[in-house]
Amino acid sequence: MNPLRSIALTLAGLAVLTVSACGGSSGGSSGGSGSSPAEDEEGQAELSVVTSTDVYADLISQIGGDAVEVQALVTSTATDPHSYEATPQDRLAVENADVIIANGAGYDSFITQLASAAEKEDAVHQVAEGSAEHDHDHSHDHEDGDSYQNEHLWYDLARMEQFVLEVAEHLGQLAPQHAELYAEGAEELAEQIGALDERSQQLQASGHSYLATEAVSGYLLEHAGFDNRTDPAFLSAVEHGDDVSPRLYRDALQRSEEVDLLSYNAQTETQQASRIRDAAQEASAVVVEFTETIPEDSAGYLEWMESNIDTLEAALQEAQ
Repeated sequence: MNPLRSIALTLAGLAVLTVSACGGSSGGSSGGSGSSPAEDEEGQAELSVVTSTDVYADLISQIGGDAVEVQALVTSTATDPHSYEATPQDRLAVENADVIIANGAGYDSFITQLASAAEKEDAVHQVAEGSAEHDHDHSHDHEDGDSYQNEHLWYDLARMEQFVLEVAEHLGQLAPQHAELYAEGAEELAEQIGALDERSQQLQASGHSYLATEAVSGYLLEHAGFDNRTDPAFLSAVEHGDDVSPRLYRDALQRSEEVDLLSYNAQTETQQASRIRDAAQEASAVVVEFTETIPEDSAGYLEWMESNIDTLEAALQEAQ
């Protein structure tokens, strides 16, 4: 019998992000490459920042406060950023942006394509460019030798701690008069993210395994000590929007009956994923839903990640 009782804990809903002047394009900089930041009421340059998702918009707004104008293109937990189709309003926002924040690694190519069309490649700051610089080792050995790189970097708390410091320095170079404000905001935010990272690594999940219908929560679970039993070829197919092969599907169904926890992403839900979830529940595995964007009932990134850790902690306590 599986050591964890079946519970379903859902973190979902439409993400509502309150940031400074969320309209982005109204009062932002003029379009075109090499545009200058708009000035606020006191004559200080105010950076216009456009991000692919509300996750990065929330982090930027916490760093910059009123000295940044932030707009996220994807804000709903009902939308899969992998397959998001940009709107004319999105194109205008990117054209007017001083800074464009992308996750990179193929996750949100829609925003880099918009930047390229607007000839604003130089304004793009991709998080993934520095994603391999920290010390965590996320490689895994599998019998078939396949490999898969998880692109959901915001669930890697150590990477986000590093990112907020890096992006604050970048913003400070563009608006030197606000550099100190950005640095102070980033240092406070990095400290809070670091505390969450330490807490996640103290969950002592070693000896417990998980299966994922999509890779979104992988970094958080593995930092907590869970053993990933998901075939990387399965995850790769899901990321490309494909149904997995019959062999991989049968294997996932079997593994869902053997693991302690199923990580479920409703934003990339398929019939296969739904059936895997049913099998896991029938086998008394913990089923936890993780989202790609900030849920409606979370005040922001920090509260969202804290809630995810609370959920994992509660699941592990059920095993005692």
